[in-house]
Amino acid sequence: MSETPYNHLENATFETLMQLLEIGHEIEFTYKNKEYFISNFQEGRSLIVDSEEICDYTHDNHQFVQIAKINGITIEELFRKHSDEIEFGTIY
Repeated sequence: MSETPYNHLENATFETLMQLLEIGHEIEFTYKNKEYFISNFQEGRSLIVDSEEICDYTHDNHQFVQIAKINGITIEELFRKHSDEIEFGTIY
């Protein structure tokens, strides 16, 4: 089984996140020892933690990073200002 090059991303930058979203990937990442999942369902993207969707679905990636929040911080701000605290997991 071959791994995609995305499975070993070291820098969880906002630019990398947006590239992965634009391609259509689903993304696992860890922030403050908690695992999160960015889905790409037919209904659109959502942020999932502990099997619970914590934001509304949207097909617009730019809107998604502005409405999805963790601890009151948007995904955009999280990846721009706290990228050193984020670790990518599996990229689907």
